[in-house]
Amino acid sequence: MLDAEMFTPGPTHVPLGVRLASIAKLTHHRTPEFRKLYDRIHSGLQGLFGTSGQILVLPASGSGGMEAVVANVVGPGDRTLVLAAGKYGRRWAELCRTYGADVRVHEVPDGATFDAAAVEEEVARHRPLHLFLTHCETSTGALHDVRTLAGIGRRFGASVAVDSMTSIAVEAFHMDDWGVDFAVTASHKGLMSPPGVAFVAVGEHAWERVRPSHGYSYWNFHVLRASARDSTVPNTPANATLFAVSAALDAIEAESLAKVWERHAHAAAVCRAGVTAMGLELFPSAPPAGGLTAVRLPSGGRTDGLVNELYDRFGIRIAGGQGALKDKIFRIGHIGSVATLDLLPVLTALEFLLVERGLVDRPGAAPAAMAEAMWARLQQPAAV
Repeated sequence: MLDAEMFTPGPTHVPLGVRLASIAKLTHHRTPEFRKLYDRIHSGLQGLFGTSGQILVLPASGSGGMEAVVANVVGPGDRTLVLAAGKYGRRWAELCRTYGADVRVHEVPDGATFDAAAVEEEVARHRPLHLFLTHCETSTGALHDVRTLAGIGRRFGASVAVDSMTSIAVEAFHMDDWGVDFAVTASHKGLMSPPGVAFVAVGEHAWERVRPSHGYSYWNFHVLRASARDSTVPNTPANATLFAVSAALDAIEAESLAKVWERHAHAAAVCRAGVTAMGLELFPSAPPAGGLTAVRLPSGGRTDGLVNELYDRFGIRIAGGQGALKDKIFRIGHIGSVATLDLLPVLTALEFLLVERGLVDRPGAAPAAMAEAMWARLQQPAAV
């Protein structure tokens, strides 16, 4: 399952088992059945995040999970450094300001990534209590080096929080080994499920960074952890979505996480082969992410109407740019259950529209390049 920002080849492109799991059965969250479901999700997500820490379950979008981290970690006046290279990096800064932090933003252009030496200089100068960053910047398609950046924060004593929304079950992520204290994802990205649940992973030694509890709050990590110890949640959960997540975890584990990562990388390579064959420019100057491909049209062409026309004429949904990138780029998702072959009709239809607009010379280059990329993989020896 992909959210509205990503490619969807049809309205039911969620794995059948996941769709059925989300509607087949419901149970109250104070029952043995729910505790079994909770434990299964908790252990499965520990594997995806790469942590022995606690996974907290919140009935919220991914942005709700981000706010929960800020609400529990950041105090008024806390020195906070945010690494921003797009809309979602800047969202960390907005949230920290809302909660009264003394926020400094180390910003690079959208689509770029961070120079480690410059970040280290900034951290050494300001000595932040908290460092916030993004793994995959969904607004640009760029992938950032969390391992290196988190290591810088930890060396200077900062807590490290990562938006890993579009990277869990897509990219390699090793939370404990990389020194990440808090990481956030949501049900509707790599977990292939309907939206409605955010997951916050709290590292085993990160609880000392969580502020003391001052009464009840919907986001209160202490309240959430108390319920988690009883394999449940303090408030009414998005039950149907949680059953879907459980089924998605079964599918991921049956395939193996390493193969899931490799599959996303291959789908990305095939998509980019088709894009470049059309003469289009891949947008991010940073290493591109495995879950989506961001594209700039040639000669300053604008994407006005392209996203809607692709859906109206072919039933295919891609996403446009956001913020300063509106009408300047479009984004194709290849995340979760999207198979490599699913991308062929997407780029074929896109190529037709671009030929009509005079931005591509003739149709056929994209599917040919994609087929060649897929064939090359088929010729590779199978991994033992």
